[in-house]
Amino acid sequence: MFIYRGVTLRILVLGKGVANDGVILLLEEEQLEYDYLNLDEVTDYTYDLVVKAPGIRKYEPVIQKLLDNKVQVITDIELAFMLRKKFFIGVTGSNGKTTTVSLITHILSAKYDVVACGNIGYSVCRALVEHPDADIFVVECSSFQLETSKIDFNISVLLNVHPCHLDHHNTYKDYIDSKANLCKYQSSSHYCIYHLDDPILRDMVQSIDAENISFSRTSYLAKCCIYDGYVYHNKKKIIKLEQDLRNKPFFLEDVMASISAVSLVKGITPKIIKEQLKTFEEVEYRLTKINDFIYNDAKSTNPYSTMAALECFDEVELVCGGYDRKENLSCLQSALPKLKRVYAYGQTKEKVRTYMEENKIECLTFDSLDEAFTRAYHDRKEEIILFSPMFASFDNFKNYIERGKYFNEIVLKILE
Repeated sequence: MFIYRGVTLRILVLGKGVANDGVILLLEEEQLEYDYLNLDEVTDYTYDLVVKAPGIRKYEPVIQKLLDNKVQVITDIELAFMLRKKFFIGVTGSNGKTTTVSLITHILSAKYDVVACGNIGYSVCRALVEHPDADIFVVECSSFQLETSKIDFNISVLLNVHPCHLDHHNTYKDYIDSKANLCKYQSSSHYCIYHLDDPILRDMVQSIDAENISFSRTSYLAKCCIYDGYVYHNKKKIIKLEQDLRNKPFFLEDVMASISAVSLVKGITPKIIKEQLKTFEEVEYRLTKINDFIYNDAKSTNPYSTMAALECFDEVELVCGGYDRKENLSCLQSALPKLKRVYAYGQTKEKVRTYMEENKIECLTFDSLDEAFTRAYHDRKEEIILFSPMFASFDNFKNYIERGKYFNEIVLKILE
């Protein structure tokens, strides 16, 4: 039994996996009883509290029946907030979450014991158990985790919103509403960092109680902005805008979001930020350079991340493909002039070919990533070969990390 705010609750942990394995650790440390079941094992709908695995859609019949019975359905992040009073920084967005979480964690580590957790593959509940004395927890939050959550982060960070995961959310509005839950329930004593250039986020923060702090690459109105070759925050010069940052606009936005967040933490000065940024190592498989003309962007799981990668180059042979989540490819329109040729593989290869041919871009299709890259390598003259899948990995790989490692192996084999 779980006694929360004086009420005894019966708990169901629903859906076995990484997130809920962490939930079990936390519940057992608290000596709380629970049932741990998969969807097809549920026969009792009279629980008081259900901790839903993030991948389970809220429209599943089991979830709907629980909700009809007035059962409170939450995810692991909300349980973490119930059981532990810690300093939490939450980060969400369609792209850039992992990089921003890593940046914030690295900068804060100069003065604090800080843990990165959440959707990066290390659940927040497990992190709380294994790092009980940590000062700050930086939590990557997916729309799956946020869709049923009512949480009050000390600092929330909203990076961007693009149409994604429409195989999980019924509509784009459902997806936006899920993202909004990161800041919707924050108290007035807390802070929300948001991207001023994103119209959806501008609207989203208008009705929240938390103090809004904006960042922007294009507007001087933002609290964190670019002026005269430098990144400024609160009218203080933070870092010089070097050429490598100019060439990676999506990474620059993650840096600006991170500067905005860490500047709210006591003791983090512009000098500390500058020094920590110098030693930051970018997230693996996010536009990772293999040699002078091959880049591994296996972390790209939607068309917007591929578009951001294409912006970094002049002429590209694009290798892409993966699991279809009902993505719309029209966002690529502005980047199409950069494409010399496209090599598509996997479940989405025909979808990619149809779109590219409609836009007069040559697109070849293949049964495997091996075949696609090998052909791109032999066709190449002066172009960059960019592996930026544009889709989730689940048609052929367990996750983007496995996909990224596999691509490296293919490349090294051919180069040898």
